Amino acid sequence: MNSQYDNAYAVDNVYGHVVSLLADLKRTPGGVHLDFGCGFGRMAEVIRDELGARYIGVDIDADALDHLKARGFETMFIDLTDPDEALTRLKQYLPTDVPLESMSIVDTLEHLSEPAKSLKALRQLAIEHACPFVVSVPNFGHRDIALRLAAGKFEYTEAGLMDHTHRTYFTDQSLDLFMKQNGLHEIAQRDVLLKKSDQAFPRDLATVAAGTPLNELLTAIRERSDHFAETNQLVRMYVGSVPGATAALYDSAHPDKQREPWFLTVVTRTQGKRIAELREALLCLMAQEDQDFNVLVVGHDLDLERQRNIEVVLSDLPVHFQQRVELVRVQGGSRARPLNEAFRRAKGRYVAMFDDDDLVFGHWVKTFKQLAETNPGKLLRTVCVTQEWRRLIDAQGYTRSVTAIGPFVPRYPDSFDLIDHLVENRTPLHSLAFPRSLFTDLGFRFDENLTTAEDWDFIVRVAPLAGVATSKEPTCVYRRWENGEHSASLHDQEEWMHNYRSTLKKLDSAPILLPAGTTRKLRNMAHEIEALREEVRRLSNAPVRPELMHDDGHSRYEEALRWRLHELMCSKSWRYTAPLRKVRSMLGGGSTLNAGSLQLWRMNSKDLEYLIGMIENSRSYKIAAPLRGIRGIARPENTG
Repeated sequence: MNSQYDNAYAVDNVYGHVVSLLADLKRTPGGVHLDFGCGFGRMAEVIRDELGARYIGVDIDADALDHLKARGFETMFIDLTDPDEALTRLKQYLPTDVPLESMSIVDTLEHLSEPAKSLKALRQLAIEHACPFVVSVPNFGHRDIALRLAAGKFEYTEAGLMDHTHRTYFTDQSLDLFMKQNGLHEIAQRDVLLKKSDQAFPRDLATVAAGTPLNELLTAIRERSDHFAETNQLVRMYVGSVPGATAALYDSAHPDKQREPWFLTVVTRTQGKRIAELREALLCLMAQEDQDFNVLVVGHDLDLERQRNIEVVLSDLPVHFQQRVELVRVQGGSRARPLNEAFRRAKGRYVAMFDDDDLVFGHWVKTFKQLAETNPGKLLRTVCVTQEWRRLIDAQGYTRSVTAIGPFVPRYPDSFDLIDHLVENRTPLHSLAFPRSLFTDLGFRFDENLTTAEDWDFIVRVAPLAGVATSKEPTCVYRRWENGEHSASLHDQEEWMHNYRSTLKKLDSAPILLPAGTTRKLRNMAHEIEALREEVRRLSNAPVRPELMHDDGHSRYEEALRWRLHELMCSKSWRYTAPLRKVRSMLGGGSTLNAGSLQLWRMNSKDLEYLIGMIENSRSYKIAAPLRGIRGIARPENTG
């Protein structure tokens, strides 16, 4: 008798979870339950006494069957590795006076060399008798296995998740696919959770030891990927279907299995208020040199009139292009919800997003594809230029046309620097294409609690893990509107700062990967900050002098001013007095400074001096003077 598998029944172990699923079924008193791979049949008494079923154990372990028989239960010696013979014997020995109402195969499939063959008999019985059956297998996707594999640890054990007799390993995804391909449909699940499995060793291994930065980073990645990082055993109930039917349903729900997926899914977010701009955006897509993409026009909070207007625009598209465009309606939530829904529906390997008032050049898709060929898995980044535009609005408040009133201006950097982006966003959303796997496989989502800066929040969370590949080619235009609504005008300063601090708090709560070369930059920054802090007191009222200019044309004075303004905007005294400014603004006065729309790196010394003066001379800043103290006035690092 192999006693290592003789585990006692408990409500909270795999046996208890199997019985819990079976208890949900409507049963005929005395109806048969077949337990395949039953071993010592530790569920037998509970199934008989609590469920009122006739328990029959099926196994090839003669000693275990004798032990079960000695307790008064029926048994069958049947080998599932020969499914045709097994089915013949099962039909021969099954009772005919009571129905077969349920089956189970607990921690057995993983020991079989060809589990699909063994399922054949169970599926046939399930179909013929219209009875469900429960399957339990160990979860190879448990976090502890992933943490050990990250350190190259793959060691078999006598029993448990890495049992040395296991032939097949299952995760949630692989079990789901396996069962569907074999004509079985899941109807319920009651998995066994275990925070620390038998694989949580050795305790001093950095990937496994709780509290180490490496463990926190890898754990966050694993737990974000799906909901089964702490699942020790997958316990599911299935019913049989016509051979091939479930697999066909699976394929229809996963079109990528049927055809090569699009390279890119383009997401255009709209509220139906800018119909003229929406037409221009779609025209930009029709003119792309590379047409390997589909389009999701995501309408957010549309009323009937706006939806109709969008549908008219889409109906005007050429038929060949219209077939690749889908209107998706999303109601409620913040600006992030349409983006999450679009990611969920995307069919491309990459996803690029731009709002209905943005423009892209004809080589936008082509440039992304060229980057992807040599940089798979990375964020793909191109250069965005800005341009001043004006809306021509009629008496009813509708935009009838738009016109450019300025040239293209290269305001955004042609490279991606993570440290710079941790301070503020320097990459417009439509100059990026994201691997869809960030959403489907790594579980990243846009933060729907944010009402602004949801793109920046997403970028700074995914860029450290995926990296960024950049083309210096300008491919898109960020339109800066002289009039009409835009994100900076619709959300006040305190709202922007709240979202900004929320993202920073999120980033500070966990370790972060930094790209190569960052340590040198951080070291240089530390030296420069010390010098700038000292210099800002000495130069705050002095003119810019030639000897303070760097070789690249940027003055140290400007850098000092940027640091000063950043500290002022993030200081506690400025945040605490925000309600005062909001009240004054509502009354028609007060500061209109919008922190969320600031781009300090683009400002010159006059702009920075003006904003610093605006804050330091504001009534709310003066009211908060006692909070800062005498030393805080003298030293900018203590302004908070």
